[in-house]
Amino acid sequence: MLKTISFFFACLIGAHLQVANAATTPGADEKHSAALISWLKDSGGFFHPHLEMRRRDALDPNSYFGMFASAPIKEGEVMIRVPTSMILDSGEDEPEFNSAMVCGTVRNLAEQLRLKDKSQYAPYVNYLLETQPSGQIPSAWTDQGKKLLERVLEGETDDDALLPPHEPVSWLDDWYNDCDGSRDPLEEYAALLVIQRSWDDLLIPVFDMMSHRNGEWWNTGSNLLHEGEPATVFARRDIEAGEEVYTTYNHCEDCAARYETYGTPEILREYGFVEQFPQSWIFHDIEVGFRIDQVYDENDEIVEDMYDITEWIFGEPDDFEVQELQKRLDQIVRTKQSILSQRDPSIPDNEWNAIVAFADAMELALEVALDSLEEEEEEEEEEEEEEEENDDTDEYNDGNDEL
Repeated sequence: MLKTISFFFACLIGAHLQVANAATTPGADEKHSAALISWLKDSGGFFHPHLEMRRRDALDPNSYFGMFASAPIKEGEVMIRVPTSMILDSGEDEPEFNSAMVCGTVRNLAEQLRLKDKSQYAPYVNYLLETQPSGQIPSAWTDQGKKLLERVLEGETDDDALLPPHEPVSWLDDWYNDCDGSRDPLEEYAALLVIQRSWDDLLIPVFDMMSHRNGEWWNTGSNLLHEGEPATVFARRDIEAGEEVYTTYNHCEDCAARYETYGTPEILREYGFVEQFPQSWIFHDIEVGFRIDQVYDENDEIVEDMYDITEWIFGEPDDFEVQELQKRLDQIVRTKQSILSQRDPSIPDNEWNAIVAFADAMELALEVALDSLEEEEEEEEEEEEEEEENDDTDEYNDGNDEL
């Protein structure tokens, strides 16, 4: 089902790229990516000769920095291999998973950050310290930004639903309570980096520099990462020259139940950006979830302002669930008008822009979902009417034959 809606989609892209290109020292991304690749090769790892780390626009030093294919890469080719000696873990034989935050890995990372150049992971920790500022995910936002996000999700009345994601700003509370962590700024920074960049208890340099995107954009896969083997990344399809290299944060082999439980809201909570299409929206309280994507023409070009529901994760919603979706759409529209219609100057730009982009994305997703259901119902009614007309015609013809 298709729906044409005019939205300022650029704000969604901006929310993604803004976090990925947080303010750093000019040239730091280029310097540290070169150092990491050199470290990888010196450690017996592998970085495909057709891969490069660069700006999306070579003439714009402020454009997006990512991983790209400089020449074609065939499906199945190994692209990156990270030896186990480079993988930072908890240092424990049996790491404790008190929550999604693995306390031992946080403590190990904090120690390596303190060591800086003396760390065995020096190229990695220096990359983190110089290119990954704090404040990227909601749990690290200012108090004003946190409160605004919570207001948007909680709504304005007692009858409003609690919109996803659940506990959007609580990761540091997990560090304090589950890990008995300190309020040392370096340890807090390490805790949030583990949330943003780890595969459970593992931090995997170079691999964690890949951006996330699902659908046809997702072009890499990996081996199982908790088997004590080098982390190996391969092309899951042919990759053309100039394509960006993407991994996935919720559809991967090691992602367990994330495929059905973890979508666009959770990516905002853990990574601090609104993901590009395709998106997954899961409303756990009513057990309704769906995936939305842009529409492509016969030339595989994006059709502007057209979107499609590609999957109902738990099956199509019943009448009650449709009413609940409508309630959430009305709520986010009302909330946007109430508290997001005027810029709050007390909230930093990156936080304000991410919140507005997220609210816009949720409104768009819910509207497309509801309209697709309405269009499907109308199509079914038309088919029923057509069948009735055909039955009437058949009865009339049968009557004439008898005469």
